[in-house]
Amino acid sequence: MVAYPTRVTDDETGATTEQIDREAPFGDRVLLVIDGAALQVVPLPGTGTLTIGRASKCDVVIDSGSVSRHHANLLLGPEVQIADVGSSNGTTVDSVRVAPNTPAKLSIGVPFLVGAVTLMVQNRAGSRREVAAKSSQLAALEQSAARIAIGKLAVLIVGETGVGKERFAERIHEMSPRRPASFVRINCSAISEPLLEAELFGSDQTGKPGMLEAADGGTAFLSDVDQLPPSLQQKLLRVIEDGAVRRIGSARARAIDVRFISSTSKDLQAEVDANRFRRDLFFRIAGATFVIPPLRERKDEVIPLAEQFVASAAGPIGRSFSLAEDAKQWLSTHDWPGNIRELRNACERAVLLATGPVIELHHLTVGFPAEAGAPASRPPGGRIRSSATIPPPMGIAAPSAADMPSQVRATVAELEKQRILEALEKCAGNQTRAAELLGISRRTLINRLDEYGIARPRKRDE
Repeated sequence: MVAYPTRVTDDETGATTEQIDREAPFGDRVLLVIDGAALQVVPLPGTGTLTIGRASKCDVVIDSGSVSRHHANLLLGPEVQIADVGSSNGTTVDSVRVAPNTPAKLSIGVPFLVGAVTLMVQNRAGSRREVAAKSSQLAALEQSAARIAIGKLAVLIVGETGVGKERFAERIHEMSPRRPASFVRINCSAISEPLLEAELFGSDQTGKPGMLEAADGGTAFLSDVDQLPPSLQQKLLRVIEDGAVRRIGSARARAIDVRFISSTSKDLQAEVDANRFRRDLFFRIAGATFVIPPLRERKDEVIPLAEQFVASAAGPIGRSFSLAEDAKQWLSTHDWPGNIRELRNACERAVLLATGPVIELHHLTVGFPAEAGAPASRPPGGRIRSSATIPPPMGIAAPSAADMPSQVRATVAELEKQRILEALEKCAGNQTRAAELLGISRRTLINRLDEYGIARPRKRDE
């Protein structure tokens, strides 16, 4: 319930607060009031003050015994602040109870407490003030995630490689009361089984705590959870059920308070049916499941994301770029099978290739096959040579020397070599998985390993 009276006087405190104009237009923000299963969405004006409380005369009425009749004031301007007016049960921001009559800054998308009720200021979907571009699908997912973030329910995030599953997990952590504590990333596919057990649970012999202990009070993000070995699946299940972890070699259990978020690019239910993943663990980690759509289904994100990636890549070299219209057209029509990772790589490569202030179409499409909508990257009948010391970027055909100066070619080569090494490390040397992670074929990866002089991992890791 939202109303805009001229003035309001709280019956408990006697406080009187000037109110916003009844006819004030709504701005680009909304206030979410999450009380149990009930969700109230309050459009917010751009400026002014809203009273929050249990009294019917307040602007935002919250019918909860933990909320005072006039509990707090929401101060709206370029920033949003909350000021508790001396309530009985207080107002909590970033896990800290704010002092009465002392405004505290609120972050967009981060929950705060009025009494025992959770509130959160959000940008409207499609608002011109949104910093990160989001499709309507992703915005709807994030609104649902905001409600889930309040509790401790385990979350499973499903999506193709490169769609942004880790970033979505980070957003859930940022929107949760656990935000001040650690967000610990655990890549289940990047570490061999003996090392992974010690990394997860710690070792009593060395006295080193594991990642799960490091996440105490915060969030543990299990990336590629489908790759967790069966023996560790059972141990993880026990940790989740008991809320305690035992280091290797120790009989003593250490209590931990951890919120688990897992991700997978596979159909985990199918993995359960094939007896490759424990059914009981699946139900434990999939308290709420979010399926992140691929970038080809979120075309309205592509141009804003590309501009963001270009700006990020150009910043360290002290330059700025704009995208040509034909470049924007191609970005919008390409299917991006490698999703956000592929888009980022294309933008970073274009920044290195561009010699002027405008990124042209050919800077983005170097090496893309013509059937994907890219122009040919070499003249008819021309030959593309691959230098033995400076090979072409991974998975693409080399541009001519005129298109790519030697200094830039060296930078691109070093960048691609580093990405190969990082992918192999993340995938514990598994060449097939590393190729999938990089968005190239396994044969292309092997060719690049030979060209860069990178020793191929042993075949048993395959």
